[in-house]
Amino acid sequence: MIQLNNIQISFNKNSSAIINALNDINLLLHEGEWTYVIGGNGSGKSTLLKLINQEYLPDKGQVTFNSFTPSEVLSIDQVTLKNLVPSMTLYENLIFGLKKPGTTPNLRFYKQRGYRTKMVSVLKEFEIGLENRLNEQVRFLSGGEQQIIVASRIMLSRPKVLLMDEFTSSLDQKWAPFILSKLKQFVTLNNILALAVTHDFDQIQETGDRLIMLKNGMIKADKKKINYDFSTQSILKLFYENH
Repeated sequence: MIQLNNIQISFNKNSSAIINALNDINLLLHEGEWTYVIGGNGSGKSTLLKLINQEYLPDKGQVTFNSFTPSEVLSIDQVTLKNLVPSMTLYENLIFGLKKPGTTPNLRFYKQRGYRTKMVSVLKEFEIGLENRLNEQVRFLSGGEQQIIVASRIMLSRPKVLLMDEFTSSLDQKWAPFILSKLKQFVTLNNILALAVTHDFDQIQETGDRLIMLKNGMIKADKKKINYDFSTQSILKLFYENH
């Protein structure tokens, strides 16, 4: 669980053009729940994710991590999706995705710990035979297959918290629903706390458990699928009622 109490973050504090990016945010986020965050430009969506990822510190309020540490947070964005190395094999790219930032991947280290077996198990989840192509260079994969490798990196990393900032906007629209459905299963089965910024309301209907709407750094709506219609039409209505 992540608890945000009375959070405020402002930019340009020493000028007349002060920006209140987040304003009096109170929020409780739970494991096993896929929460989507929507809102217009400048509403505070990305700032919220960066706060939880400890890229920003609040000017006021407190962020509390219960049952896990900030080091168990995995942040995924559009840049991450472009980080595959075409000249490396699937196996090497998957290992590369497991390394800590600023370090060099140690292939022997991961081999000794049976990661190849884990890779095969994860890739089998996608049911397109990539587990039989681990020694093949990524440049021979289609765009959709490469995106599955990125999703597999996420699953191999086993984060406790998964933050996603518009990462699906780079996905091939043919593959996006399939990849999202697999990640949704992964989040649910492993009791992961997932928080995603999106402009694609269809995704919310397909994989969302909860919907938070921001405007001017404030929460304008907080809905759960169990008691709210997550159809695209309903979400659009909610969006325009608050903008």
